[in-house]
Amino acid sequence: IFYLRDEDNGWIWTPTARPIRLADSSYIAHHGQGYSSFRSGAYGIASELELFVSWNDPVKVSRLRLTNHTSVTRKISVTAYVEWVLGTVRGTNSPFIVTQRDEDTGALFARNPWNADFGEHVAFADFAGRQTAWTCDRTEFLGRNGSFHNPAALLRGVKLSARTGAGFDPCAALQTSVELLPDQQVELVFFLGQSDTAESARSLLQRLRATDVGQILDEAKNNWGKLLTTVQVRTPDAAMNIL
Repeated sequence: IFYLRDEDNGWIWTPTARPIRLADSSYIAHHGQGYSSFRSGAYGIASELELFVSWNDPVKVSRLRLTNHTSVTRKISVTAYVEWVLGTVRGTNSPFIVTQRDEDTGALFARNPWNADFGEHVAFADFAGRQTAWTCDRTEFLGRNGSFHNPAALLRGVKLSARTGAGFDPCAALQTSVELLPDQQVELVFFLGQSDTAESARSLLQRLRATDVGQILDEAKNNWGKLLTTVQVRTPDAAMNIL
């Protein structure tokens, strides 16, 4: 989930129709071959969120563009929220998940040593190095008995605690801030993936940060296009052809 917060007045919303849907806003979801995009506008800020998976690397890329359509400068915090599973069922695996902030990259790492098959693997979440605050404590972020619609940490407007470790309900919440001049657009990139080791995760993140994510998207589109056009079906039934 991506959350947007106006730091001047405390307004909170999401670039997608869930979990926070505003009655007077429009939401457009578009799904293509190998990607999805979500467009919306709220409080004078237009957003476009693109989601896609690298064709070659074990990483999901989220590209978020924000545009200020008001006549005043806006200060917006952007929070990316992930709930770690690292197994088949989150509730079963969460007591064993260990999180940490990697000193070399600043990304958040997560492991599940209890998993017999992937216990040595390292999952990561990273705002392309732009994160200025974070926590891996789900209770801190959502609040006790809290919900995705009203995350306690954002309602309070306090800085995330930078808590990582073991023994609590794990998540990854990474936060960064942007200042948007009138008619200005900014782009933020978020990586979510997994590698065999911590060292390979660092190497992958450093390479991703130096890569134009537009090229990753184009490569994914091209390869999915080739894959999905290998077999073409033409029958008198248009619905069958589309399927």
